[in-house]
Amino acid sequence: MEAWMMQPITFSVKDVPMNGQAHGDPLVITLLIEKWGVKRILVDNGSSVEVLFYDTFKRMELFDDILIPSTYGIYGFNGTVTVPRGEVMLKVSDGEGYLDTLTTFCVVDVVSPYEAIVGRSWIAGIKGVTSAYHQRLRFPTYRGVLEVIGDPQAARQCRQFDIQQNEEKRSRQRREKNKAKEIKAGEELDKVISQAFIAYEAGKKEIL
Repeated sequence: MEAWMMQPITFSVKDVPMNGQAHGDPLVITLLIEKWGVKRILVDNGSSVEVLFYDTFKRMELFDDILIPSTYGIYGFNGTVTVPRGEVMLKVSDGEGYLDTLTTFCVVDVVSPYEAIVGRSWIAGIKGVTSAYHQRLRFPTYRGVLEVIGDPQAARQCRQFDIQQNEEKRSRQRREKNKAKEIKAGEELDKVISQAFIAYEAGKKEIL
């Protein structure tokens, strides 16, 4: 450990975004991934992997043949498993030359308001400290502690998209559940009618 790596990293009330004292926004930042400015990167201390969404991957004019097969699935908060398309190692930087890392991203093909996610391992790799409340990622360099400031507007847009997606998902699940009930009710009705018809036919035979 060099001396510059052990600089204290702190946040103060002055760092809180204006009129944002009661906000609940995630920390969403912009970084360079390879030569592309990727604007909606979620900084997620709860993520054990770095994620690059497939739409972003294609917009960066990257091709599937550079992907390395993944040996694991990604588990979401609701327990669903996403099988990645593969992994790719890409250069991540702040554009100023102070943050420059080779990062392994897991490429997943799912709908998301974010373009990428950086998690615990990436944050630890740059010896960074994050604060969603202060909307900042800070990290030590030989020039002192530097920062990447979050974009509250992008964070709110992403959060609103998430809420909308969840509402649509719940609405779709309700429709599917109601449809399944209707199908089951129809099958039960058919069964009752069939049994009644069989009983009626049996009664006719007894009379004859």
